[in-house]
Amino acid sequence: MFSFLKNSVPKNVAGPSVTTDSKSMSLNSTREKSDIQRELIRVVLKDTLRRLGIPFDWLSCEVIIIPHGMGNDELHIQLSLMKWHETFLRYGPALERQLVRGLDRFDPSVDHSKYIISWRFAPDCGCPFTVMPPPRFWTHVEPPAPAVVEEAPSVLDRRHSKRPPKAQAPIPQQPKAVAPRPPPPDEDEDYERTQLSPLR
Repeated sequence: MFSFLKNSVPKNVAGPSVTTDSKSMSLNSTREKSDIQRELIRVVLKDTLRRLGIPFDWLSCEVIIIPHGMGNDELHIQLSLMKWHETFLRYGPALERQLVRGLDRFDPSVDHSKYIISWRFAPDCGCPFTVMPPPRFWTHVEPPAPAVVEEAPSVLDRRHSKRPPKAQAPIPQQPKAVAPRPPPPDEDEDYERTQLSPLR
């Protein structure tokens, strides 16, 4: 009478498909998260170059994510120098700090200080130094000039700009003493002055 119940789907069939679906969903979410991280780093690098006045085609980046278990991925940012500029390399560490600060501003919930940042040179970057100098070169190298301010101050940020010197109030000057004017000369000098006589 209840023979149609015997033809139902076995219980163990649903298990593996659910597990497979959950694994594929976690892989998809991990891949999406990695894509978002890559795009964020590229956007922040472009914004950092714009703020510092560096042309966009001088530098490119590749983001490599190395998985180390659940939530322990290692993120590696490889900056590629596409156009040679000798003084640019002096400010490499400062540029790295600016990039990490930019990432902190965009996504403060992530610790970006653990990211690994490395440099490489494009084969056609135009570097004129193709051979190493002699050993004595390194003992006569002068220390580089001190770095300029790392971050360009904004218009409203007065922490990095010096205040102009205060204008001193003008010292009031004492009026000069005016010499008394001599009495005007008499018009007619031919007449003798009148003498007053005492009253009687």
